[in-house]
Amino acid sequence: MTPTRETFGNIPLSSQLAFYALAAASMAVFAWGVYRRWKLWRLGTSINARDLITGSLAAVWQKVRGGAKRVAIDAGAQQRVRGHGLGTVAHVSLYVGFMALFVGTVLLETDNVLSHLWHGLKFHQGAYYVAYEFTLDVLGLLFLLGTLFFLGRRLVKPPALGHRATDWYVLLGFLAIGVTGYLVEALRILWQQPTGLGAHCSPVGLWLAGWLHLGEAEARHSHFLVWWIHSFLVFAFIASIPFTRLFHFIAGPMHIFLAKNVLGVMPPVTMEEVEATGRVGPADIRHFSQQQLLSLDACMECGRCEEVCPAFATAKPLSPKRVVQDLKGAMEKTAAALAAGKESEVPALHEATIAAETLWSCTACNACVNTCPVRVDQLTFILTLRRHLVAEGGLSGTAATALRRMQSNGNPWGLPATERTAWTDALKPKS
Repeated sequence: MTPTRETFGNIPLSSQLAFYALAAASMAVFAWGVYRRWKLWRLGTSINARDLITGSLAAVWQKVRGGAKRVAIDAGAQQRVRGHGLGTVAHVSLYVGFMALFVGTVLLETDNVLSHLWHGLKFHQGAYYVAYEFTLDVLGLLFLLGTLFFLGRRLVKPPALGHRATDWYVLLGFLAIGVTGYLVEALRILWQQPTGLGAHCSPVGLWLAGWLHLGEAEARHSHFLVWWIHSFLVFAFIASIPFTRLFHFIAGPMHIFLAKNVLGVMPPVTMEEVEATGRVGPADIRHFSQQQLLSLDACMECGRCEEVCPAFATAKPLSPKRVVQDLKGAMEKTAAALAAGKESEVPALHEATIAAETLWSCTACNACVNTCPVRVDQLTFILTLRRHLVAEGGLSGTAATALRRMQSNGNPWGLPATERTAWTDALKPKS
């Protein structure tokens, strides 16, 4: 007998129709949630994203090749997640398990649609079926193990890691989806009673079925009930992605695609731009680019930037993670003020959002940028905000003195131009 199974086996037609209606509803909520965040990013200055897809096919490929490569390496191969011990292993396990289950679900639905068009197109059977079931059965365990690790880390609460109440919803939801998925499989094995490879290609489901001492009628009834619970959990998960930390699934790859290849480099400002805008640096959130605002949503609050920041380590009032999150809060407040027609309530970035002392604490070492898994450019945020402070006369202390001396004497020590290299006289380089 050829190993296979019916996609909606034991599920009546009325439930199948309700399943697709709920799927459409969850996707609609998901799309609405993404649209809400997209409107926030549009507050920023345009990055002319449409230019990326104009021109010949070769020209388009030239423009998107760098971004596609970054997504493949950084997000697909998880390169920028590496180097963090068990955290890296758990993230890769969760990612691989999740992607396998996602792709497996898409393939299952594709087989279902094709087999309804013509039975000869059914491919979920035979050797493919055995490989499919075994792969998803094993990788599903990786998904559960990764979830359990992150649940444990939420209990420990490392100080650098951001914490939200919805994090518990996300992780407990993952756990429930994984467990009910295996239960559905075990109950299906009990009522379908496959033999040989058809049963052993699902080792976890078969093992779990051995613990459930149910007759066929009880197994069918339980299978129907757990299948619905599993379906509700999946639809709730899809709908909630844009409203939880899971949104980095969307914003992360998008930002990696649009981000600069070299980070931490402050963009130049021309006199024409200064004359046109009347400012040198950003004064409110709308002065950042759309790509920079997207990066605020890509931030996972993983805390890696904070862990490597020398200013934070020496108890100075700077956390790169906090800067990004404060700017994200300013973006949301700005959108709310503009939607209410209250331009006066748009928050200023300086002091109201980020204190000058915080900006001047940065050593510009670029460590935060180099370690960020989704290429958030914290340094450019800080340096361009500093640029505004300098233009507004907000520079003080030794830095201001050095700049004034550079302007008047051409050296930061204030020496006459003829003596500016006098300090080298005491040096005696080896011959």
